Amino acid sequence: MMKFSTIEDLQSLIDNEIEESTVLEYKGSFGIDKENKKWKIELAKDVSAMANANGGTIIYGIRQKEGGNVHAIPSELLPIPFTEMSKDKLSQLLSSNIQPIIDNVEITVIPKDKESGFFIVNIPQSNTAHQNRLNHLYYKRRNATAEVMEDYEIRDVMNRTKYPVIELEFELHKTIKTVIEKPSILSVYQGNSEEKQYEKTSYKLKCQLVNKGRMYAKYINYFIHIPLQLNSRKEPFDIDDSGDYYNLFGDNTVRDIIGTNGYNSEYGPKRYDPLLPGISMPAREIELNYENIKTTEKLPAIWYSISADNAPERIITVEWDKIKTFVHTKTEIKDPNKF
Repeated sequence: MMKFSTIEDLQSLIDNEIEESTVLEYKGSFGIDKENKKWKIELAKDVSAMANANGGTIIYGIRQKEGGNVHAIPSELLPIPFTEMSKDKLSQLLSSNIQPIIDNVEITVIPKDKESGFFIVNIPQSNTAHQNRLNHLYYKRRNATAEVMEDYEIRDVMNRTKYPVIELEFELHKTIKTVIEKPSILSVYQGNSEEKQYEKTSYKLKCQLVNKGRMYAKYINYFIHIPLQLNSRKEPFDIDDSGDYYNLFGDNTVRDIIGTNGYNSEYGPKRYDPLLPGISMPAREIELNYENIKTTEKLPAIWYSISADNAPERIITVEWDKIKTFVHTKTEIKDPNKF
């Protein structure tokens, strides 16, 4: 968990443009409105969402840059007047508006002067689900936002000390490759010295097993269900009963290199590689036929089923707008005159 003790520590976040994440959030103020309790709902939501996810740190007194970025970037320090908030008052607000009370929350105040300062709230990951008492909802932090939890997520949090909690995390990677084809010597002699240039675009879905619970998982099996129109036919696939998805199987097995045969490696038999709490496995890449998809609005969501040891099977739907997209650019030069 992040620790901050000086104003210089906070300023370094701004200087280095450290983005918000699942474990870090910036708040310019507490948004106190004596006529409306909405600010108390937001306070309880943000803190309980951290506890229900992976734990983390909320810093009150840092303004975010304006704009449409998915992850907010800090822009300036905004010390909060002590007439608005104190350490004791903040502790009482959290205790009275979140149930059950979150144990071991650390509140640190970094003073700017006698009148104002910054409030650092360090929140541990909890073993149970915490509810916002003011609106009776459960929240969980995803990426850089706090969202209402699904039923299965609430049960997962409450089972953190009983079963492994294994999830798949997805990323969509778009690669735009500029291909430059040089003319051959023969073409030049024949009067054609023009080079050709064109673009190739490819899409890959990266998925990664992550242990978000507190129990290690020895055996993991999962099926990913991907809309059939995205099948690249470069992956072995099995169409499900609906005819709308193709299914890919995965597990947590690995094969160790036990020797070499010339230029080729020799592998031993498959074995299950236990997944420890807080650890993720190397990402799996799935090539997609994404080129003709203009928008994901009408594209069916991905869903997957996953089993781990003695934990109940979980079925989870992942909407496309929740998958972060990365764009890469490359250049490839094809020169037939070079060998």
